[in-house]
Amino acid sequence: MPSSTSSFKTYELTRIIPKHHWLLLAALTIVITGILTFGWETYVRSIGYAPSLNDTEDLWASRRAIVDEEPDRTVLIGSSRMLFDFDMDTFEKEFSRRPLQLATVGTNPGPYLEDLANHPDYSGTVIVGVVPGLFFAPGGPPMKSPLNHLKRFRDWSPTQKFGHYASRVIEKRFAFLNDSDLTLNKLLLDLKIPNREKVKTKPELPPHFHEVDAERQGAMTEFSANNTALQKRIQQIWIPLFTPPPPAKGKTPEEAKADFGKAVEMILDKTKKHVEKIRKKGGKVIFLRLPSSGQLREMENKFTPREHFWDRIIKTTEAPGIHFEDYKELNAFDCPEWSHLNKADSIEFTKRLMPILTKHL
Repeated sequence: MPSSTSSFKTYELTRIIPKHHWLLLAALTIVITGILTFGWETYVRSIGYAPSLNDTEDLWASRRAIVDEEPDRTVLIGSSRMLFDFDMDTFEKEFSRRPLQLATVGTNPGPYLEDLANHPDYSGTVIVGVVPGLFFAPGGPPMKSPLNHLKRFRDWSPTQKFGHYASRVIEKRFAFLNDSDLTLNKLLLDLKIPNREKVKTKPELPPHFHEVDAERQGAMTEFSANNTALQKRIQQIWIPLFTPPPPAKGKTPEEAKADFGKAVEMILDKTKKHVEKIRKKGGKVIFLRLPSSGQLREMENKFTPREHFWDRIIKTTEAPGIHFEDYKELNAFDCPEWSHLNKADSIEFTKRLMPILTKHL
């Protein structure tokens, strides 16, 4: 019976490298990339952008981590008015210690207050900025954002920390690294394509409206503070954002109002419990109502009247509250776009606030 044999042939694998001027191609790639980067950087600066740190969840987590190291620090929570309008330099000059800025744009501060209340060692002072429409938001983006920030802090990995500190180095030097407005996805979403009939879209938020530093001291940009046309555009954005949404499908206006009333009571009850927890650990909570003006202030008075919202927070929690309308030194400020102070006014406002705050601290 014939035997079968296998023969193996060894083939030498060789990689054919095209004959090109690789050094020249590399140099051309670097030059072209540099020219395009310089051109894009020049353009975005020409339309008002400037180098600034991105106010990311990582940046927030880096500040929240300090609470664990120094649980007696004063902490600022709230939404963008607290972020823009409270000057930490002024506070530090008055009290010889810098507060931690944990306020975030467009958020309900309730989850942050709960986080501090549940912290086993926290015994500092919490200053809570109150925008009633956000403070009493039971869900949606105002609640999703702070929950995402807290999740980032709790799950913050060493790789994410390294990436955060590395990115800070280049963000301070290049304006085009703005991740709120200048990413490819954002630029594509901002293409001016007409909406289909009867389709409602979210209001377009303003470009490069605010900036923050490494300690999350926020401020309205000079570009926004000095651009009247942009201010008017932003004013029109606040109108739909501060207008209560229509009743959910299948709900009558009366049913929607009753549901919201229940949500208000729930939020007040939770807030009271959080304040009491902080007090038991030796801490304090102070509520602060920062300025608004123009048509936005009129809308707030209509949809979130003081007696049903601000006054109830103070009465329910028995915590001190500072409302800008109660002090002549605080109620004369004008917000250029109805909702925030410019940088110079935020410093002056905080200076005038300090003697009032001192009485409670």
